[in-house]
Amino acid sequence: MAKLIATLGTSPGGVVETFNFLVKEMNEEITDIYIITTEDKSVKKAWEVVKILFTCCVKQEFPQIQIAEIPSGIRDIESPEDLRRFMETLSGKIEKNDFVDITGGRKGMSVAVALMAREAEAKIITSIIPQSEYKEINERLSKISNIPQINETNCPETLKEDYCNMISKNAKTILFDL
Repeated sequence: MAKLIATLGTSPGGVVETFNFLVKEMNEEITDIYIITTEDKSVKKAWEVVKILFTCCVKQEFPQIQIAEIPSGIRDIESPEDLRRFMETLSGKIEKNDFVDITGGRKGMSVAVALMAREAEAKIITSIIPQSEYKEINERLSKISNIPQINETNCPETLKEDYCNMISKNAKTILFDL
């Protein structure tokens, strides 16, 4: 059993598409998902939406899923010090055969976590959402001003349509064979 560790940017759906690929297409048993966030307020908003996506759109089929945030403590990787702090935050968290999703976040985050994954003998994976669908999902996300706080075990039916439609139906996922 491996865990999924994912970088998060401002688009929340990527980690769900990667999870769906791993469990549905590759038959991997993933029960723990760790989401690496920054202090940027758009990323914090995406984190709140990720929690809703898993509660409302994933947990009915996969009730064992547990997600947790790994806050990096930085706003962005803007300096060597930020990079060092980001990598220190992840030190010891990536293990052999884990899946490390580099879909979300900034390029610096993706490169850093990919290098750490390779060193730990973890598997690097990414999901690509077609641009037209990506734009549509981001437009829907931008219209949400108040993200509801929900119980992690119960999603009101009224939220399912609004939020579950933010998961790409056409994402392509690539497992890097390095």
